[in-house]
Amino acid sequence: MTEKVEILYFTDPFCSWCWATEPPLFRLREVFRDQLQVRYVMGGLVKDMSDFYDAHNSIRATAQVAPHWRMVSDRSGQPIDERLMEDITDAHWSTWPACVAVKAADLQGSETGERYLRRLRRAALTERQDVSVREVQLSLARSVTGLDATRLEMDLDGDEAAKAFSADLRLGRECGVSGFPTLLFKHPSSASAPEGEDGILVGGLLAAGNEPTGPSFDLMSASRCKGEVHGECAPLALLAGYCNVASMLLDDPPRDRQS
Repeated sequence: MTEKVEILYFTDPFCSWCWATEPPLFRLREVFRDQLQVRYVMGGLVKDMSDFYDAHNSIRATAQVAPHWRMVSDRSGQPIDERLMEDITDAHWSTWPACVAVKAADLQGSETGERYLRRLRRAALTERQDVSVREVQLSLARSVTGLDATRLEMDLDGDEAAKAFSADLRLGRECGVSGFPTLLFKHPSSASAPEGEDGILVGGLLAAGNEPTGPSFDLMSASRCKGEVHGECAPLALLAGYCNVASMLLDDPPRDRQS
């Protein structure tokens, strides 16, 4: 049986750097194929914009997000229409309804939930649609293969999706996640993990000069998940960093496969 590295991907449908990370993440999965398993964990980027403040980017209102999105697009090459953040004027706007919607879709299967997350993300970041709005969520659901929009609406009104999102928030707190995207690369088995270590926590985007280069790369810290790497970089440097982290946790390197 092929050993798998499980990746817990802490994210949010409105996270611009998560959208920028999609190409290297897709390539990572192509490289490692059945050696990786990705589980999406909703992070709840903004609970209430009236109480939100991103000191690093000087953001405390939706309109101030627009220049940040434009910068992310310029740096990553991913298309982003920042005007959505200028369109939204609700002082109490939140990303939490979109996170709950993803968890509701996930109740119909993890692959279906992932497809819906990608549809919400694309709609928000490139199509100028506020995916925190219920009508938008249901309209987009009808275009997602395998997703039952009627059941989604019922699950949005139920308790299970909200409880699943609460569990995701709790997991993020336990792992010390403070920004998105954050990826926790878990050891393939408890036997392969150093004592007391869950895995390698990669927070934010890897800086070009900070990629792990082999088993000696030291990510030890006081955090439960043992270590963080922060920074921002081009997608190729990010891909190299992700691949090196995954390789560290696998006994065998990624294998070439016939298409």
